[in-house]
Amino acid sequence: MKKKSSVMLKAAGITAGVVGALGFTVFHEIMHRDASLPEKMSKFINKQPEPAEPVLIDERSLWFHNQVLEEFEIINARGFRLKGYLLPSDKPSKVFVFCSHGYRNCGTGEFHCMAKFYHDKGWNVFLVDHQAAGMSEGKYIGFGYHECRDSLQWLDFMNNHFGSDIKIVLHGVSMGSATVMMMSGSGRLPSNVKFTVADCGYTSAYDQFVHNAKGMHVPTFPIVNAANFFNRIISGFDFKDASPIEAVKNTVVPMIFIHGGNDDFVPTRMVNELYNACSSENKELLIVESAAHAESYPTDSESYEALINSYAEKFID
Repeated sequence: MKKKSSVMLKAAGITAGVVGALGFTVFHEIMHRDASLPEKMSKFINKQPEPAEPVLIDERSLWFHNQVLEEFEIINARGFRLKGYLLPSDKPSKVFVFCSHGYRNCGTGEFHCMAKFYHDKGWNVFLVDHQAAGMSEGKYIGFGYHECRDSLQWLDFMNNHFGSDIKIVLHGVSMGSATVMMMSGSGRLPSNVKFTVADCGYTSAYDQFVHNAKGMHVPTFPIVNAANFFNRIISGFDFKDASPIEAVKNTVVPMIFIHGGNDDFVPTRMVNELYNACSSENKELLIVESAAHAESYPTDSESYEALINSYAEKFID
């Protein structure tokens, strides 16, 4: 009997060790800025057909990369140096678009095509590199939890530096969308934020990891739970704490929700859940049917811009 108990204890110990090692590996590969798995995972989940013809570089992107940006810097609450970049309007303007980028992207990378639209409107475009992205410091990505807090700090900086009479539009894509949604429902949003554009955001980081794990045929329990254990210890938050769907239940700022109808990475059903949960009296939903993840703007720029223009007329102009 004792021998059997000893074998069972050893087996349990080995199992716990294996799960722990897998959990830490998954945590590292998802959250660490230098991990290699995410690109492979994205290609696996969000399969795209090979283009029949060579893809041409968008003229708007070429234009953006020829612009000179002003650089700014803040130190966040965790002591990391964060970088921001301003594409100023040609003529003086009090309108600033705060641009929040997605997972494993950067400010200038995410908005290289979209920035010209805002610039042509005569608005200033303020782009940031979140923690552990671009030229900003930090090892671990926060999936909106840390980015929300840092971005609210950026808004304070903008109001102090450019004047408290400026008008701010929040625009986020993917993880950046989760960030601006969490900002909008944080209770700490400055009153000069006029509306929010949330493009292809997830309901929560936990929901997103569960969806991706199922897409890769990885068991949610215990792998995601083990990864979450290490995330709480090292990054200081629970995956479920990064929850845009809880945030939008408390927002009053006008909201635009946009999502690709062909998004397999952040499933389209999530935007319907977010839209339905949103408590704002002014909210709109645009689903670009043929667009994959984070591709709604290049897929249907006309509809995308028309919706933003309508909000600009209502809440800014």
